[in-house]
Formats: sequence, structure tokens, C-alpha cells
Amino acid sequence: MAIKTDQTKHASEASLRVVMYHYVRDKARTEFPRLNAISSDGFREQIANLSNRYEMVTLEAALAFLRGEYQPDHDLCLLTFDDGLKEHYREVLPVLVERRIQGLFFVITGCVEGGVAAVHKNHFLMAALDFDTYRSEVLKRLRSLAPDVSEDEDPLVVRNTYRWDTLEVGKIKYLVNFKLGDSVRRRLLDDMFADMLGDEAAFARGLYLSWDEAREMQGLGMLIGGHSHTHVPLAPQKAVRQREELINCADALHSHLRDQELWPFAYPHGKPDTFSEATNLALQGLHFDSAFVTVVGDNRPGQDLYEIRRVDPKDAV
Repeated sequence: MAIKTDQTKHASEASLRVVMYHYVRDKARTEFPRLNAISSDGFREQIANLSNRYEMVTLEAALAFLRGEYQPDHDLCLLTFDDGLKEHYREVLPVLVERRIQGLFFVITGCVEGGVAAVHKNHFLMAALDFDTYRSEVLKRLRSLAPDVSEDEDPLVVRNTYRWDTLEVGKIKYLVNFKLGDSVRRRLLDDMFADMLGDEAAFARGLYLSWDEAREMQGLGMLIGGHSHTHVPLAPQKAVRQREELINCADALHSHLRDQELWPFAYPHGKPDTFSEATNLALQGLHFDSAFVTVVGDNRPGQDLYEIRRVDPKDAV
């Protein structure tokens, strides 16, 4: 692929920047304007800027670089997209095909098969309600479900987890995503979602990729990867549940998709306390070739292939 910059680096100085996208949508038409999304036009502009600055690489080239088998003259960039959203098919795919750039699309396999992940229920409830109403509703319902749980948390932990949110927003997101047990979280969000956003199955069909769409993306040069089966933090789960999450994810990918030479994975939430050595070993046993975290930073040769760092689009250029 042609190099788009004239600033040459020594091979030992080159780095790999992996950009992590989530929501990419037409902000003028979305029903949820409060959703933290990059606009379709903003995405197209950013890809043009990245293409001018970096060598845009495939996963194969990126892994070869990290293993020390490929010595580029310029910094590299790899694009990843979490959660397997339908807007990735609608808004992202045409841009990447036009520019002949490979993207890695990480699918929550249980969501493709129906149902909205808890993390997305939370996002869309926060986007549908003003924050004070949302916070009040969550805390009111928790008084009966989990009266001993509070939103108080070390501000440093919250800010490290939710870098782009205010402290107050980060605290309530941390409470819902990390401090509640699975059963309490599920009951809280299921009830709020049904009351305020309606039929979950219909919502899921509009939010997530179908298997047909994912196969079409593969045929156009994209890679599909795993993002667990239900998007729970993996390390805190009991060993049986963690392995079940990964096995169900791998089985669904291989059952519904075309063969790929490489199968990547992205950890749900992706912070160091959400995966472990046992998670990494399980992924290797299931023949995932690499895994991506949400720890911010670039990557150089020698980087652990199961802890590849990424940056937010706001950090990308």
C-alpha cells in the first residue's frame, strides 16, 4: 500500500496506532442526539486525515510488525470497531471499501442472535433521558434492588475508566457497569428499558449487525472478531462463566461466518481488571490470534499480542 507521508522513521522508532470506534452515525437523523457518537461526515474526514499521516494496515501486517517481522518506514494505523453495530455496515463499510482499508469489527455474538447488551441499554437510556432524570431513576430503583450499593467511588478510578465523561456521569456509569452484580444490573436495565424504550427484540434488530451483513463485510475484505457473547467484564466472572462467554462467542462466529485466516478479539470494557492471564489462555485455546484492550497508547515490536493498546477517535490524529 502506498505510503501517504514523506516523514520517514527508523524502523525501531515506528509504532502502531490502533483506533477504537463505537457509534458512527448521521447525527442529524438519529433519534438519540445525546448519544456519544462520531458523525458520519466526521468519520469520513478523520479517515482521510489518518490515511495521509499513517500507513493503513491489515491485521496481518500489524501482527507481523509487533512480532518484529515487518519493519516499516512510517507509523502504522489499524482501525477497529466494537460491538457489531448496524451503523458500521451502513456508515463505515462504504468509506473503508472506497479507500481499500481493512477494518476489524468486534461482534457481541449474543446480540446478533437477539437482545440488547446491558452496556447499550445504559447508553440509550442515558441518551433518551436528561442526565438528572436518568440518575434519579436509577438510584430510586436501586433502593429496592440493592440498597447497600452507592454511586460513591474513587474519582481517579472513575476518570480513568470514563475519560470523556464528566465525573458525575462517569460515577453513575461505573456504578451500573461494574459495581452491580449481573442479576441486579439485568433486572434494573431490563425494567427501565422496557418502560422507557419499548420492545427489546425490535430495538436489537435495528441496532446490531445481522450474520448476513457480517458475511458481506468479510467478502469485502473486513475481518470480524469476537467481543464475548453478552459483553460482561470477563475477569470478575467465575471461571466457568468466563469460559462459557468465550466458547459461546467462538462457536457462534465459526458457525455463522466465513473462514478467516486470523480471528481477533476485543475484551469487553477492556481495562486491565476486566481480563486476566486465564482469559488470554482461554482465547489462545479457542484460536483467537490477538486481543485488544482499551488501555490508551501506541504499540511497538514486542507488545503482547493479547494486550494490544488502542486510542479513542478523539486521540487518533
